[in-house]
Amino acid sequence: LYRPVQGARHDQRRVIVECGAGEAEISGFMSKHFNLAIASDPKPPKSAYPAPAASPVGYVKCSAENLPLPSDSVDMVVSMQALHHFDLAPHLAEAHRVLDGGGIFAALAWGEIELPEDVRGACTDFFSLIDHFWEPERGWVVSGYAGLAFRGEKVELPCAALCRTVSVEDLIGVFRGWSACKAGQRECPGPLETALASLRMLRCSGIRISWPIVGQVFRKTRNPSKISNSNRQT
Repeated sequence: LYRPVQGARHDQRRVIVECGAGEAEISGFMSKHFNLAIASDPKPPKSAYPAPAASPVGYVKCSAENLPLPSDSVDMVVSMQALHHFDLAPHLAEAHRVLDGGGIFAALAWGEIELPEDVRGACTDFFSLIDHFWEPERGWVVSGYAGLAFRGEKVELPCAALCRTVSVEDLIGVFRGWSACKAGQRECPGPLETALASLRMLRCSGIRISWPIVGQVFRKTRNPSKISNSNRQT
């Protein structure tokens, strides 16, 4: 994630801001690469206050559209699985304002879960059932916010993924945590439970699953011609 700013000297990589931070996992991970890591969220979790004395992350209660930071003062603005919750145009303008020249804007998300072929085949009925219950913006999210425009130069996102080895029961637990599964359990609990129960027939002791990190990354430029008006959810 911080490769695009590795070209700067360490003392120049001053500040990273995570918007819509929640539990601030990204801020915490990135804090080792910056002098200051700031997590921001309009509704900080209870764990944010009081911050532990040894915490490398400072938490600020604010929206992604109104960051209480000086202009040209930040080296990276990042969000994970959150951009679609923001008021897009004001957020992009605010991110551009606080970013210093050459700073990085990264709107990241988790892509589609990746499963072994035999496991995915066993999940066909379950996936078909929950498909109707996903939020309308999900397609834009798992596409990595395709079509997003920012006043900056496009930067290629390095390949990265979250990988885990799980049991069948653990995998079912992952599925149950999905918003579409929860909605489906309210609307058609019988068929959904049957589909989940069929997964228990899998004879797997360890299932390798992963979620690729997808998204759009830009380096700030002051040239207005670098931004288009094509921002939209597709």
